[in-house]
Amino acid sequence: MIRLVNLIFLILLLSGCAYEPILLKKNYDFNFVEINANGEPKINEIITNRLANNTKTSSDTDYKIFFQSVKDKKVISSNKKGDPTIYKITVKLKYKIMQNNKAIIENEIIKQTTYNNIDDKFELLKKEENMIKNLSEKFADDILYRLQNF
Repeated sequence: MIRLVNLIFLILLLSGCAYEPILLKKNYDFNFVEINANGEPKINEIITNRLANNTKTSSDTDYKIFFQSVKDKKVISSNKKGDPTIYKITVKLKYKIMQNNKAIIENEIIKQTTYNNIDDKFELLKKEENMIKNLSEKFADDILYRLQNF
């Protein structure tokens, strides 16, 4: 009987806990009325979509954002034949947030990641695209977090 009561108590206790990531699907109390981007199209598209989806359309606080992204891929290590074994992708993002035609935040963020070469070039391309997507989402989250704390 005590085991049954303990089991029911444990189930009720654990079902009351809810995990929710901090930056996932959070609507912020501001809006980007204009988003201008230069540089890498894939990176810019991911950042633009993330910024637009996480802000309210009817807000008292309106901002304009201008950003430029640059991607660089380098070979870090090669084998004896000269074939690359380790790559490094570096993505640099410069952004400026303006309110009432006045720059309130200007910043530059650099993120990089390294990964091993794969013989299957299709899989390597998919892996690179996934890493670029993850880095771009982190850029957007950093921008939203910085503006929220401003």
